Amino acid sequence: MSNQGGQTNYNSARGDIINQSGSFVTGVDKSKIQINNSQDLVQAAKDIKALLDQLSVDYPSDSPEVLRAKALDEIDKSPELKARIIRGLKAGSFAALEKMIDHPIAKFFIEGAKEVLKP
Repeated sequence: MSNQGGQTNYNSARGDIINQSGSFVTGVDKSKIQINNSQDLVQAAKDIKALLDQLSVDYPSDSPEVLRAKALDEIDKSPELKARIIRGLKAGSFAALEKMIDHPIAKFFIEGAKEVLKP
C-alpha cells in the first residue's frame, strides 16, 4: 500500500493504518536540555577561570603544566568545587568548557582534567 507525498505507518497491534505527511523528528530536543543545564557549565567555567587566575598570580613563573597540576590538586581538595565542575561537564563538554574559560592555560587544564574529572 502506498501514500502519495506522505508516509504510511501500520499499527500492527490494532491493525490501523496511519497516514502522515510533513517532516517528523523523533528523540530528545538537546537544545532545550542544554539551555536548562547551561548555568552549570557557565558556573564551572567561572570557577575554573577564577582558580587559574589566582594560581597565575600566586605562581607567575610556573609553566602551564605546573599550574595545571596545582589547579587539579586544588579542585581535588574541594569536594564542593569538584562537584560543581563535574555538573558543568555533564551539562556540556570539555570542549565547550575550554571555549568558555578565558585563560591562557585553559587548554592545558582541560587536557589534565579529562583524566582526573571524568564525570
